[in-house]
Amino acid sequence: MRRGRVTTGVLLWLVAAAAATAVGMTAVSAIGTDIFGSGPTPLSQSEVDSELSTAPSPTSQPPSSTTSPPSSPPGGASRETTTAGGTVISRCEGGLVRLLQTVPAQGFQVDADDDDLDDHPSVKFQSGDREIEVRLRCVDGVPHATVEEDD
Repeated sequence: MRRGRVTTGVLLWLVAAAAATAVGMTAVSAIGTDIFGSGPTPLSQSEVDSELSTAPSPTSQPPSSTTSPPSSPPGGASRETTTAGGTVISRCEGGLVRLLQTVPAQGFQVDADDDDLDDHPSVKFQSGDREIEVRLRCVDGVPHATVEEDD
């Protein structure tokens, strides 16, 4: 009699484990599909090219900038420094560097000095363990950048 109870308990446990596995697999397979079961279909290369050709041009203001340039900036000409981690736009004003705009590349975050007007400001772009630092200084009224990368 005792052996029958143990066997029944084991069988019930196996049925419950199989049912839980089936429910989990059904839930995972439903991710990414709508209520009727059809999920998104990948685009072909020609469809991607078509979408990109009709996309708005990237000349608009980037949404992830840390500072915005003034509407009529005083001082000398601005200089753009582009790295794998992002872009820094700066200008020299009275021998000091003003950070006008910092735009991280996709996958990077920006860590800039709190002061936007400094004699040697730096901007760090970080993505995981990768860090790209842009150090700026004014030379003859023009911003010059030194870029260092740590992996």
